[in-house]
Amino acid sequence: MNSETTANPTPAAAENLNTPSNTCPSTSNTQQNDSDNGEQIINWVEEASAIIKDVRTHVAEIDISKTLPSNESHIYLNIRTFEGAAYCVHVSSLGFRIVSELYDTIDSDKAEIDEEEEVFETPYALLDKISPRYVESFGNQLCKQLLQLQQMRTEFNEEDEEGLEEEDEEEDHQQNNTKTLV
Repeated sequence: MNSETTANPTPAAAENLNTPSNTCPSTSNTQQNDSDNGEQIINWVEEASAIIKDVRTHVAEIDISKTLPSNESHIYLNIRTFEGAAYCVHVSSLGFRIVSELYDTIDSDKAEIDEEEEVFETPYALLDKISPRYVESFGNQLCKQLLQLQQMRTEFNEEDEEGLEEEDEEEDHQQNNTKTLV
């Protein structure tokens, strides 16, 4: 396997900046299998919906394939990048694998996973490889969110300073009243 290929991706916590979470097969959409092997069954429709929600602003189009079958081990996504390139992507517990450059299609040489084939741990790693404008879109979104966070912190600090000024004025007023009484 090459260096970008990974097996058994682990879920990562979503960042609190409303940036895309690390959308690899997560435990939130899983159930324990009744068999003795302890294998997890992933609800791939829910998983795909979460992936779509995370990346939809960074691609021209993304949807679950309505013609290719999904089951407890995988699902297929159709993705069109901002550059106009179309892909059909196989999503499984191994990761994200391009199976065709046509929607709803599995190329004959991609029907089975090949050791030499690139499998991406996250949709972001996949998009980073296939779409330069994804990187730009993601970077722009991150900058906007950081600016919003900075603005919120500035507003909070201003409110905090106003509260301190009011407290200081109140303390001065109380001290003046105490001096008058003495």
